[in-house]
Amino acid sequence: MPMTRAAQPATRAVHLVDRLDDVADAAAPVALRLPRRLGTPGRLAFAAAAAVATAAAAWGVVLLWTEETPGSWFSLLFSVLLGAMGLVPWFLLTGSIAAAREDRAAQAAWSAARDSATPTAGRVVARRTQLAEEGTPTSFELDVELADGSRLTAEWRLERASQRLLQTQVPGVGAVVRVWRAAGMPEAPVVVEVADPSVVG
Repeated sequence: MPMTRAAQPATRAVHLVDRLDDVADAAAPVALRLPRRLGTPGRLAFAAAAAVATAAAAWGVVLLWTEETPGSWFSLLFSVLLGAMGLVPWFLLTGSIAAAREDRAAQAAWSAARDSATPTAGRVVARRTQLAEEGTPTSFELDVELADGSRLTAEWRLERASQRLLQTQVPGVGAVVRVWRAAGMPEAPVVVEVADPSVVG
């Protein structure tokens, strides 16, 4: 099953595929398949939880300054902590909405550029892998060198929180890639297709 991630100002997404078909039979990917973001129901539920957290934090601050405490330093310290607890969920929600907006823009840009995208061969010259606490990859970056000597960096990240990737699935240095770019559109997204090294046959 293809897995994808996007990154960078002009979105550069790694598509991990079972195998690379012959160029003659290849077609540009229909979508970037970016990580799934919270939908409207999820955002509303998160906002409701954030409102409850903010209200609880505000009530705690009121109690700190109206009830007896060890001193003003105590009230001030815990007021700052409670204030942060009340604000952090809103920052997270705002970041999620902004990321979703960027993803929609990237998808629209790819849809507009896809018909003029052509494949170019390349090879992985470096990679960087981000691991979760249990040791499974959550993302990886590939530095790719193309036939004309130019280089670009693309990134893969988990499409869904429940998704798991094995370290043996991360392409190594020297792996062959196919890069889809739209000529004359430097700001258009770029897709880097690379075969999953754990797939046999």
